[in-house]
Amino acid sequence: MRLLLPLLFFAAVLTGQDQVFPVYTGPIPCANDRPLGSRNEAGIGRILTDVSEPELHYFAPIPRSGRADAVMIIPGGGYAIEAWDLEGTDIARYLSHAGYHAFVLSHRLPARAEPECRSEVALNDAQTGLLRIRGLADSLGFATDQVGVMGFSAGGHLAGSASVHPREEGGVSSRPAFSILVYPVTLMDADRRGHAGSQANLLGPEEDADLREYFHLPAQVDSLTPPTLLIHASDDKAVPPRNSLEYYAALQSHGVAADLRIYATGGHGFGAARERETPVRGWLEEVTKWLSAHYK
Repeated sequence: MRLLLPLLFFAAVLTGQDQVFPVYTGPIPCANDRPLGSRNEAGIGRILTDVSEPELHYFAPIPRSGRADAVMIIPGGGYAIEAWDLEGTDIARYLSHAGYHAFVLSHRLPARAEPECRSEVALNDAQTGLLRIRGLADSLGFATDQVGVMGFSAGGHLAGSASVHPREEGGVSSRPAFSILVYPVTLMDADRRGHAGSQANLLGPEEDADLREYFHLPAQVDSLTPPTLLIHASDDKAVPPRNSLEYYAALQSHGVAADLRIYATGGHGFGAARERETPVRGWLEEVTKWLSAHYK
């Protein structure tokens, strides 16, 4: 047993085991007691299928004397699942090796929530997650005013929602300092032009018009919306690039600093894209260049 414990510790170090923080330090609104659900899929890795206790999985910067920026990463999955490895831990490891503090958010899934909580749980978790990260800034060594958000697909919609709908607690705002939205869903309208599945899972079978407008992100942009980088592929059939284009136009119209990268090919759900042989393979380098230019 004496030999086994050091070996187990060493194995954890080698696999880059992350530190986990609960999102909520008190009661969880709209709480449920369902167990965490997950499965593994070839080429994608671990997928979360149910979450009851939201968490922040922390990846410290390498080297430790990294940047003062922190990024909360939100995987996508149509508000029904979370592509935990493909759009979460893979991205966090890249950013941590580039010197950034990276947190992957596991949030509750609207598709699994009770009807009265469906449209609230994910945004509550994202807002509270950003506030929680700001509260960890001093102990982990990053700046409270340089906490941003990155989201993929429906996770991009959640990241965008947190950007345009901040919450304040104790004089501290949850509004992120910057947003990085990767093939995001931003449109929620009567014609479901953004992504029908994400919209149905978030708003339910009988959509409330006011709630739909609340989550139609281009209509919610104002001059306080944080600087944003949008990443998309022209051939994305699942979440068409108009989602990024219309959000970009709204940012421009309100004088918000915005950058847009649209690649000719890449489709949807390309994740880190390290295996691709097309220009989309370099999108993460574009992210670090953008961050360096805006937040030195």
